[in-house]
Amino acid sequence: MATNPSQDADPLPRDHPLPRDEPLRRNRDFATLLVSQSVSAGGDAVSSTALPLLVLALTGSGIAMGIVGAVNTAADFVFGTIAGAVADRGDRKRMMFISDLGRALLTALIPLSVLIGGPTMAVILIVSGPLAILRGFFRAGYLASMPNLVGRSQLARGNGILETAFSASFILGPALAGFLVTIIGPGETLALDAASFAVSSLGLFLIRRDLKAPPDRPPSRIVDDIREGVVYVARHPVLRTVILLFSTTSAVLTPVAAAMTFRIVRDLGQSPAAFGLTLTGLGVGTMLGALFATRLGHGTNVRRVLLVAVVVMGVPLVAAAAVPSLPAIVLLTALSGVGEAALVVLYVSLRAANSPDALVGRIASTGRVIALGLMPIGSLVGGVLIDTVGGTATLAILGTGICVLALAFSRAGALRSLSLAPATTSAAG
Repeated sequence: MATNPSQDADPLPRDHPLPRDEPLRRNRDFATLLVSQSVSAGGDAVSSTALPLLVLALTGSGIAMGIVGAVNTAADFVFGTIAGAVADRGDRKRMMFISDLGRALLTALIPLSVLIGGPTMAVILIVSGPLAILRGFFRAGYLASMPNLVGRSQLARGNGILETAFSASFILGPALAGFLVTIIGPGETLALDAASFAVSSLGLFLIRRDLKAPPDRPPSRIVDDIREGVVYVARHPVLRTVILLFSTTSAVLTPVAAAMTFRIVRDLGQSPAAFGLTLTGLGVGTMLGALFATRLGHGTNVRRVLLVAVVVMGVPLVAAAAVPSLPAIVLLTALSGVGEAALVVLYVSLRAANSPDALVGRIASTGRVIALGLMPIGSLVGGVLIDTVGGTATLAILGTGICVLALAFSRAGALRSLSLAPATTSAAG
């Protein structure tokens, strides 16, 4: 087993208190995580551009690209709740460290195969599942660690800062990937993603705070741990409603990129580069939305902001289906991104604020698995709509659907009690 990265780092106690109003910029461990994960997110952004191009260059097949995506989603879905249970059992920092180190090694196999002329497509298919599993384990450990890392009173601000950094990475990453793919090729470009995971693991090694799960939990089977997390969500009105809102909204949002592609390239006759410009607008919007979310405090009317964020996601999509101007579509896509990022930050922060310390990993993973389970349905319905009524009409339908969800959930009684203030950490219930 890998050495615990905190063994030689003089760790602080898990419950070492941070001053309530201390700026996060004074939190050394949070700053370390922010820098290392920004580098890792940049590598992911490069990989998300370079890997499809590599698969296309190797096979010329859209089906092959779909298979790689399906393997990723299936592995994430199957192992998601297991990852959450593991995060609630032991050392979350070690879990993230091993996950990032494993991702660095597995990702490096792809450019290595290209370099030696190996069976690169087979390597991609072999490593895609384990990479998705390790990503799920890292995410479970990371989400479970945030309350201890920044303090429950600063969850919204901490999540907002991290989301801002991730959004910035996904603005710059694809542009860098396009340049590197042109110069050195898509396979070699993936070496950058492998290096980013290595940097991330080094950053985790430097975090001093102990991020272990509560030590006073009784022995149990992992299947019972998973069931406990699912049952807790099902019985908790706030968690149940917020997770359902986020999951259904995400499902409707899933086919938007495909609909927007058809809208711009086929219906408006623009070049693929024009679609890339809309993605840049989306990235800028998500960064602005995340920055806005960092300013939300305990006095915020969270219900209103949450529902407005969903509306801001949907209305611009309807407008983008109605206007023929590309600059206007880019601006509207950016505005939709503002709502999307605000929703993500609020969702993650609300979920953590209402999760007991002993269950925070399992609750996060339960929510993720629910969202992953609904997304293929959204993709299928969106695909049928695109083939039936076209990209423009589908975009309008999806935007309207998101607004309808906001209206429907505005009547949910559980949302009236929403607050970013830390709730009780008791696991009873």
